[in-house]
Amino acid sequence: MRTRHAPPQILAFALMMLAACSSSQGPTVPLASNRVIYRPEPRHGPFVVVAVDNHFHDIHPYDDPRIYENRPFVVKNEGSNLHNFTVVGTGISVDIAPGHEFRWARLGDHVKPGSYQVICIYHEYLGMVGNFIVTKHQPKT
Repeated sequence: MRTRHAPPQILAFALMMLAACSSSQGPTVPLASNRVIYRPEPRHGPFVVVAVDNHFHDIHPYDDPRIYENRPFVVKNEGSNLHNFTVVGTGISVDIAPGHEFRWARLGDHVKPGSYQVICIYHEYLGMVGNFIVTKHQPKT
């Protein structure tokens, strides 16, 4: 019985592909999706909180963002459900319809410097909570 051999061009191509796929060429570079890229909140302009998918972006309970009392403050509902922004212990409770937002020209007009917990009264049971810290006004530069 006679054995067939692959042409040299196919063998050369197969070896090239194996070499290209080899992981022995040094450390691999992680994909961008595997890295956490921290972009600090800007210190000027409004501080924007987004309510969507049953959580608050930018005020996650583990972030404790610090917000100057003289900054404008905005909460946007970019989801498809009615959400609520309740600042626990203050009497502040605002419903926000899908596609709507509320704005405060100056955060310090509504809450004094301190630490605050936020909940959505409709979705707290799903973990829609947040925290933020209000600090004394930002010095002018």
